[in-house]
Amino acid sequence: MNIKAWMAFVPLWLTFSYTVGAFSLWGGGFLFQWGVIDYSGGYVIHLSSGIAGLTAAYWVGPRTASDRERFPPNNVLLVLAGAGLLWMGWAGFNGGAPYAANIDASMAVLNTHVCAATSLLMWTTLDVVFFKKPSVIGAVQGMMTGLVCITPGAGNTPNLRTRRRRPGILIPPSPFTEIYQLLTSTNV
Repeated sequence: MNIKAWMAFVPLWLTFSYTVGAFSLWGGGFLFQWGVIDYSGGYVIHLSSGIAGLTAAYWVGPRTASDRERFPPNNVLLVLAGAGLLWMGWAGFNGGAPYAANIDASMAVLNTHVCAATSLLMWTTLDVVFFKKPSVIGAVQGMMTGLVCITPGAGNTPNLRTRRRRPGILIPPSPFTEIYQLLTSTNV
């Protein structure tokens, strides 16, 4: 996306997506009245950004053939360092959302770590199943999907041990299969 398209897209997104979501949920809006719970801004930020990304992808159109080639990172060690910093900061973000050191904050941190770790392991397992070898970049992608997907419910998800829920296992298959199909497609 070039800078002119970005400069047009951001104000439109801010006006018609983010602001509508924020006012309908935060501060007693109609979604709040219906009982929608937004932990750490997951609904307003993640959902509106996801819809905005989908809309931008639709309007921009498919990528060119040169954009579909694999571009591995220049320095995998820096990718790992950045992933570690991201994971640590994300745990602080989710744990700090209640603005207090209480059981909600500790459950949010626990759920964040469990979901990110489970998603990382699941993505690595899918790498082994489909590509016959694990990948560090794949593990980082799994970790990031786990962090993004648990944030809206990090403080609201019950104890994973007592409720027998494993949200991290269910997260990676969908984005993984999309990336796998993109990498293995012959119509590049």
